[in-house]
Amino acid sequence: MIKEIFKLSAGATLAMTALSISLMSGCASTPGAAPGAAPAAASAAAAPAEAGKLQPLLVYGDQGSVAPNVLFLGTPANWAFVVPNNGLGAMDAGNIKAEPTKVGGMNGVKVTWTGGVGQIYSQSKTSHDQVDYVDADSALVFDAIMHKAPEDQVLVRVDCRYPCMGMVDTTAYLKSLPLEKLTTVKIPLACFEKAGTKFPVVNTPWVIYTAKPMSMSIANVRYVPGAAKDADVAMKCGS
Repeated sequence: MIKEIFKLSAGATLAMTALSISLMSGCASTPGAAPGAAPAAASAAAAPAEAGKLQPLLVYGDQGSVAPNVLFLGTPANWAFVVPNNGLGAMDAGNIKAEPTKVGGMNGVKVTWTGGVGQIYSQSKTSHDQVDYVDADSALVFDAIMHKAPEDQVLVRVDCRYPCMGMVDTTAYLKSLPLEKLTTVKIPLACFEKAGTKFPVVNTPWVIYTAKPMSMSIANVRYVPGAAKDADVAMKCGS
């Protein structure tokens, strides 16, 4: 069990306790699931809108953070280091650092945890209703290249203002990824909902947290309708 203090925005302090198995009981790594191949440089927001069809929600893309979201790094020294250049610049926060990179031809961020608690996350000042994405069997999807496998528990979260949050343990899945290979990570939004996220009031659409060394590049972070039903999802969320 881990106990850490989070500050995710100015003046907002999160006390995260009891990372127990019961919190994530609805989500488990998919046995035998192979990581999906990431699309070459296509943006989820590039698809033309179709009448009556829910489109992918791009959070962090080829131009960096998509408004109203801002990309942050967080450590116990400061939970709100803003990554410059709209999330495409370099930032050394001590336990965690970010630097610009390419992921499958797209602009992205290489994140390196050097040891000690650190997290990367996108957050907006206001909350947003994303219930339609849960109802549409959406997944949190991002393109990734794993450079150094995790040495400790890795939690991925969707937050809805303290104390509202939902998190899933992605440690086993991320450890299974081949190094230096482009893959697409897909985590059903239902996993986060079952773990506590209230999707009518989401203000932090993704967080990745760990406390020991790990390195991965990330790009094209989005909510994709229907992706929770894909065969290569990282998690299966039971009823």
